[in-house]
Amino acid sequence: MNYIDKWQRTGNSHSALAYHTSNGSFQDFDILAEAAAAYKGQGFVLIGRTALVQECKIAQIISIENNGSLIKFKDGSELYVLKQI
Repeated sequence: MNYIDKWQRTGNSHSALAYHTSNGSFQDFDILAEAAAAYKGQGFVLIGRTALVQECKIAQIISIENNGSLIKFKDGSELYVLKQI
């Protein structure tokens, strides 16, 4: 990591921490929707109101009848979301 500073999307928005590395900069958001907007160009999508996932990392999505979905990632980790996908 090269440095951390405060970042604001607009002059009137809440400031958040931004982490700057040789691989790019990353912001620490309080609201998931703000993170979704910032990382949209990097392949992240907001699933319902509970999770922000990078699409290229998903191996499988299993719909659980009337009870959300299970997202399985290529690294073996899993995430349960309330949204039916």
